[in-house]
Amino acid sequence: MIMMFALLLAAPAAAPAAIPPVVADCDAHKFETIVHTTVDGKPKNSRVKLCGKVGQSDADWLHTLKDAVEKVGLNAGMSAEAKDQVIAALNVEIARLSPSAEATPPPTPTIIAPPPAVVALPPPPFPSTNIAPVEYSALPPLPAPLPAPSVVARTAAAAVPVAPRLPAPRLSFRCLAMNSGGAEGPCDLLERDMLVTVRADEDVAPGTSLRFLRRGDNRAEIELTRLRRGQTQRFALPPRVCQGVSGSRVEIQVVRASRSGPQVVDSRGPFDLRC
Repeated sequence: MIMMFALLLAAPAAAPAAIPPVVADCDAHKFETIVHTTVDGKPKNSRVKLCGKVGQSDADWLHTLKDAVEKVGLNAGMSAEAKDQVIAALNVEIARLSPSAEATPPPTPTIIAPPPAVVALPPPPFPSTNIAPVEYSALPPLPAPLPAPSVVARTAAAAVPVAPRLPAPRLSFRCLAMNSGGAEGPCDLLERDMLVTVRADEDVAPGTSLRFLRRGDNRAEIELTRLRRGQTQRFALPPRVCQGVSGSRVEIQVVRASRSGPQVVDSRGPFDLRC
């Protein structure tokens, strides 16, 4: 069954002759999704399709999708179950076409080393009343003690430079839940499949990343691209953050690369996590 968006975006029945009719163009811009509902106890699948107009630009098509989200939410003839699925699919398409969307690199896998093997020691001998005398063998003399480090060596060791602490970049975080038709807001609550938008309030140098810690456990790390002031980068919450739990607490660390190794220069949260 095809549920056309003409029901949602219906125009007046008769248009003035001076205004040319709108011609749909599915080759340039098209949105399509399947809605799964239950009618009278039986599953039912409905196809929802929305096409652009002839000559419509990408920016106009993005505006059409956002307008469709609002109209679906106000449609009294559509069930809440169908609305939620259509709005979620529209939001995913809007996020994909938004200029600020960036490709999310795969999370760095965390390698957990196996615990060291435990060697069992033999039990001590059972005490006996007949104690044999202790025998000592001749051992070679101990080596001479090493000379104390010279003043030059101590001075050279003290002169080893220590990498200075790097400053924290000024970043702003906004979150968008994919299961609602709302706009971006503060990241007070992190949810599965949520879109996270990072805005650079100053130029961000390469080598900066975001590390997601779930109760101290490093679950994922997202590498930030080179951002200039005012630019944004959007990515989905890494799946490993929610893996194995239904709820927890998450801290986001800002990490910068240095000569001596990665430095944690800032920390955000902890945030409530709902999976």
